Amino acid sequence: MRNKFLLLPLLTLLLAACEQNPDTDKLDDDYLVYTNYDKNADYSAINTFYAIDSILLITNENKPTYWNNASSQKIIDEFRKNMADYGYVEVDVPEEADAILQLSYVSTTYYYYDYVDGNPWWNSYPGYWNWGGYGWYYPFLVPYSFSTGSIIGELVDLQSRLSETDKLTVVWNAYICGLLSGNSLSMSRTLDGIDQAFSQSHYLSK
Repeated sequence: MRNKFLLLPLLTLLLAACEQNPDTDKLDDDYLVYTNYDKNADYSAINTFYAIDSILLITNENKPTYWNNASSQKIIDEFRKNMADYGYVEVDVPEEADAILQLSYVSTTYYYYDYVDGNPWWNSYPGYWNWGGYGWYYPFLVPYSFSTGSIIGELVDLQSRLSETDKLTVVWNAYICGLLSGNSLSMSRTLDGIDQAFSQSHYLSK
């Protein structure tokens, strides 16, 4: 099974393991780490990455809002550490990078993927990241809903522009939910979830 996910408690894992794409709407109260990747991507050609210094907040607002403080930096740094541990070299400017690491946080509501010709695009994602005017494209299926208090990590291949659509390919995606403790984000659970996302993504290792 190509898609991978970690669920707590164990009973929920056993019930959900038969689903290739679990219905995340049913798992809001559980700790879920879901990862997927482009099986046709040439990861050997991706050696450098640029990590954005802010996290995009997915809210009800029509304009992009960004999270940039000590807490968000801890989350970004954990992704950066795991990328370095897997053999990728971080660069200071995006123009020198083979890939962009972009992070988002679902802060107030649910968002859904729209499908165009059978492929998921961020048609309903307000304030989405874009690079040089390019959006991005998933060559694999993804969860179709995201819950409040979720972290989304995406590795976007800057070398993969599709000339006919001006879209860049997301070669790896991580969705981590069940991170809230009451109304607050549990930082320890978040950092553990990030580590788990990389642990179950060995294909990224150089």
